[in-house]
Amino acid sequence: MINISAAFRASRANRVRFVVSFMHNPTIRHAAGFFLSLVAAMLWGVLPIALKELLAGMDAITIVWYRFFVAGIVLLVWLGMRRNLPSLFTQNTQTKCFLVLAATGLVINYFLFSYSLNFVNGETSEAVIQLTTLFLILGGVFVYREPFFALQKIGTVLIMLGLLLFFNDRLSELTNLENRETLGVIVVIFAAITWTVYALLQKQLLVKFSSVQILFMIYMFSIVVLLPFISPLSLFELTQMQFYLLLFCCVNTIVAYGCFAEALNCWDASKVSAVLALAPLFTIGSLKLVVFFQPDYAFSDRLSMLSLFGAFLLVVGSVLTALMPVFQQHRINKRAALVDSD
Repeated sequence: MINISAAFRASRANRVRFVVSFMHNPTIRHAAGFFLSLVAAMLWGVLPIALKELLAGMDAITIVWYRFFVAGIVLLVWLGMRRNLPSLFTQNTQTKCFLVLAATGLVINYFLFSYSLNFVNGETSEAVIQLTTLFLILGGVFVYREPFFALQKIGTVLIMLGLLLFFNDRLSELTNLENRETLGVIVVIFAAITWTVYALLQKQLLVKFSSVQILFMIYMFSIVVLLPFISPLSLFELTQMQFYLLLFCCVNTIVAYGCFAEALNCWDASKVSAVLALAPLFTIGSLKLVVFFQPDYAFSDRLSMLSLFGAFLLVVGSVLTALMPVFQQHRINKRAALVDSD
């Protein structure tokens, strides 16, 4: 049985598949897989910081539209060159409905995550979005009847405990629904839920299309659907720094997902997912570095040691959950070895 938390964790992903014919040596493949996963984690980790600054000059929907537009054009060229553009005309109604729902889930996820940064800083958004791990586990259990292993239960407990410790000095404030940070956290939670919907549906769509084809159709769908709500001319009102930040966000979408997809060619999906779970540490570390050089920097939570420990537990819980298939395979191999020895 396929474990969807391993197949889709890291996620927010499966964007661009680059075909590479080298790295036949297993040691080199492991190193390449780790390096590519680490690059993707780093890029996803710093993305909220860039988005937070960019929101001062462009609204969240327009940012998402430009990211989808650039990524969609790149995938159009990529699939066109390979003569692998998908066709919807031969698909049944159920597949088309799944595709629309998956596209809706992903576009709402992109928007909500960007929009949440109007209310919370990068550390908080990246920490709360780790709930996708928990939601995918629950989705696998209730939708696909997957087993809920002991290690996943431990990971779930660590994720919840990590969140409580992360917000230890703000728990009373989060009970106030009129608080801006409370609103931001709620928005991120809904972003995690909508991404989970996309991930669960993608498992069904992968029977008909490749991951790149799915994303291409989602991007094209989103470009059209979002068009009435965007302010494209705000591009010309950006400062030079904001323009570069938008360019970075667009390139980030392509490069990070490209590294992720290529990492899957070199390494086990569960190991890639475990490395990608480090993204919050890159967010926190990057903001710590910014505050060090700019002590008056406004967009940082200045986390306490207890909050930092909570973030660490979040990452550990996510890593344990992602590595569950590795431990399961090790157990299966061990049992098989015992049977063979008998």
